[in-house]
Amino acid sequence: MKTIHILLFKFLTTWILSFAGQDFAFAQLAPQPQPKLRTRAENGPLVQDIRVRGNAKVESDAIVTLLKTRKSSPFSSDLIRQDIKTLYELGYFSDIRIYKEPVAGGIRLMIEVKEKPAIVSIAFKGNDEITEDTLKEKLETKLYTIVNEATITTDVRMIEKQYSEKGFYLVKATYTLTPKSPTEVELTFHVDEGGKVLVGQVDILGNKFFTDTQILNDYMGFASRPYTRGAAYGGSSLFQADLLKRDGEYLGFLYRDHGFAEVKVSKPMQFLDEDRSFARLTFQVEEGLQFDVGSIDVKGDLLFTKEELLEAMKLKPGELFRYSRFTRDIEMLVDKYGDLGYAYVDVDPQVINDRDKRVVHITYNITKGEKVYFGTMTIIGNSKTRDNVIRREFEVADSELYHGTGLTNTKNNINRLGYFEEVQVLKERDLNQQNLLNLKIKVKEKPTGQLSASFGYSPGSPDRGGSSFTVQSRYEEKNQSGKGWTTNLQLKWNGEEDYDLDLGFTNPRLNDSDWAAGTSLFLRQQQIRIILGEDEMIKERRFGGSVFIGRKLVELIRGRITYKLQKLTTDVGDVYLPDFLKKDGIASSMIFSLLRTDVDNYIDPTEGSEVVLSQNVTGGSLLRGDQQFFESSADATYYYPIDMSDTYRTYFKLRGHVSYIYPFGDQPVPFAERYRLGSDYDLRAYRKNPIGPRYSVMRVPGGKASSIIRGGDKKMHYSIEYFAPLIPEANIKALLFGDIGRVYDDNEPITFGGFYRDVGFGFRWITPIAPFRFEWAYPLEDGRLGDPELVFNIGY
Repeated sequence: MKTIHILLFKFLTTWILSFAGQDFAFAQLAPQPQPKLRTRAENGPLVQDIRVRGNAKVESDAIVTLLKTRKSSPFSSDLIRQDIKTLYELGYFSDIRIYKEPVAGGIRLMIEVKEKPAIVSIAFKGNDEITEDTLKEKLETKLYTIVNEATITTDVRMIEKQYSEKGFYLVKATYTLTPKSPTEVELTFHVDEGGKVLVGQVDILGNKFFTDTQILNDYMGFASRPYTRGAAYGGSSLFQADLLKRDGEYLGFLYRDHGFAEVKVSKPMQFLDEDRSFARLTFQVEEGLQFDVGSIDVKGDLLFTKEELLEAMKLKPGELFRYSRFTRDIEMLVDKYGDLGYAYVDVDPQVINDRDKRVVHITYNITKGEKVYFGTMTIIGNSKTRDNVIRREFEVADSELYHGTGLTNTKNNINRLGYFEEVQVLKERDLNQQNLLNLKIKVKEKPTGQLSASFGYSPGSPDRGGSSFTVQSRYEEKNQSGKGWTTNLQLKWNGEEDYDLDLGFTNPRLNDSDWAAGTSLFLRQQQIRIILGEDEMIKERRFGGSVFIGRKLVELIRGRITYKLQKLTTDVGDVYLPDFLKKDGIASSMIFSLLRTDVDNYIDPTEGSEVVLSQNVTGGSLLRGDQQFFESSADATYYYPIDMSDTYRTYFKLRGHVSYIYPFGDQPVPFAERYRLGSDYDLRAYRKNPIGPRYSVMRVPGGKASSIIRGGDKKMHYSIEYFAPLIPEANIKALLFGDIGRVYDDNEPITFGGFYRDVGFGFRWITPIAPFRFEWAYPLEDGRLGDPELVFNIGY
């Protein structure tokens, strides 16, 4: 037995050493020099050549480049297995085989692949609620590419997400590949919409401070609301699982913003009814105690006095502890230090709740860190807009000290241009210099050009001008050639004697400076009804142009000087009018304007304000011409947003306008320049029956006197509009509006009474082609609504 054990030991030892490439003799007792170890790869034959067959769409060189096995290297089974795995992971091949062929000096590798077929068509079945075009736009899978199951699966999830956002929570999407030939397949997505799931009931348990009605109806940030008939026209009653977590967070924020610093909101529970059409939701709230603000202190690296920092805070001792003000105070501290160059200031608030006194004691510990300077600034994503158009909006520069407010203003300035769907400022520390902060301004372009043609018909009532046929054509580009220039051409014709042709060009930043310049040409003719109760019209034709130059004066205020030259002719036809009403000739005008614009978007604003003050000087010894008068005006617009959710914004637009036109020298104000209200942009319901002071004229001796709309020398009108997205994806907005206005006669004092009024509703459709206006305006007289007037227009 002992002999057997010795022989077995010698056999195992010999086998192990021989496997390691060693050659030992058991009789040797002294250590011997060990030869170099040889790997399994080095023992294999050399790969002399690598060839690929079976591939049609993927290049052979591209396949060989991916291999770890190389020519003139030893053959390795381990590398071959890795190479096969690498090729499979490409997703282009359904079968991969590798063969060895002996050649002089080694072997040749033959890689035989079987490519997956190409997709030659993409179809959808079962999609009734979302159009095929909408889904195709979001697909990652493209026509004439090789089948990739991972990408197709991603598209399936995308389809389900699109339906879930519309309330089809039970949607199920699948796909099939139908062979059309050995190398081609048809991809078909099958959609089982499963029916729309609505929020049937929402229960909030544990709430004492807020009632269910306050949470579900009064506070618009809460998205999940029970279905009602009124909710059928909005998206708030759709069950969206993604919004549940946000609603729970909002509910907690709502309580914390009313002093409940220790509130707890559990994860909402959800149940589907048996018919799977409604979801029942339950939110559990533990309110806790309501706290006031106790003491507030600031410690650490103080670069300002405590008094200055405490004075700038929204929270004050003795007031209700509101979480929104608490976070704004932290942002304020970060901004103040950021403006001094401390981009990475750390504001660590320590909050102590005194439950006995129900107060919160707050201490802000500030660690300023090191000063940071701006490094390189790169713009990415601007495929059309030129870099200089974006850079000239910067309020920061490379190598200067970090300035947080300047960086925020830079982002806001770029957003205001209206050229981009999204603007992001990405901050990256420089790898070589830690005190440098590199910026990447990432933008996403959106269409800024609009070209359209349209036809319209307005029935109208006989006593307000009757029906009319309208043709409109419009071209406008807000970012011409990516240089930020604005060009526009508009033609409008109402099928009778009214037409309007406008051509304009504006460069808002000459040579990237603060100077602006522009020019325009116009040709307009309109029929004006000045004889009340009659169908007689006069034709007023204006032809001319203007040039302007302007400059930024300070911050958001700009000054502008415009020179305008126009020729006015009046065709009265068979209408008899006194000669003084037919003042034709040349009007040479100089207009001085001050403008202040502070809106979130120049093209489609929803927040901010615009103010324009103007003084018009026409004629005189310097400007010459056949007419002379002065005109002063003020126009102000205010946009007030109401955010229903993070992605759903409604807003009010409030506008007021006041003008006064008065004689220059001994000449009266020309009849054609006197004020009358009633257009698409003031009193919309009276656009065919202008409003203004009137007086009687005996046109035929012994005949009946006619009442002529003489016009006034002062006018005032205001409007209020409320916009709400109707179909956000299509940029369709609904609006409600009301207008009031009045024209005052010469020597008549301005009083706030006797206004004409109208109300109405409409739609604005902002398309990539052009913005369209559809509005129905009702005159409001003696508390009653009159016949509606349809307003259809291209443009704002």
